[in-house]
Amino acid sequence: MSESSKKATMPDKLVEVMVDSVFRKNGIKPEEVKNNLSEKQREMLKEMVTDLKQQVEEFQQKRNESKTEE
Repeated sequence: MSESSKKATMPDKLVEVMVDSVFRKNGIKPEEVKNNLSEKQREMLKEMVTDLKQQVEEFQQKRNESKTEE
């Protein structure tokens, strides 16, 4: 696995761990959540994840650019 591939999957793993932790703390089973979401809610969640990924990528680019300028 290349270094860029590792970086791309790391935020996904972090989000998964955080969501799992919140679910366990509140006694929520992921299967129940998946079954109770409407199509509109699923679409909204997909859009939110896409937006967050884009923001993370932009942040990483800016951080890398500032490091190269130093």
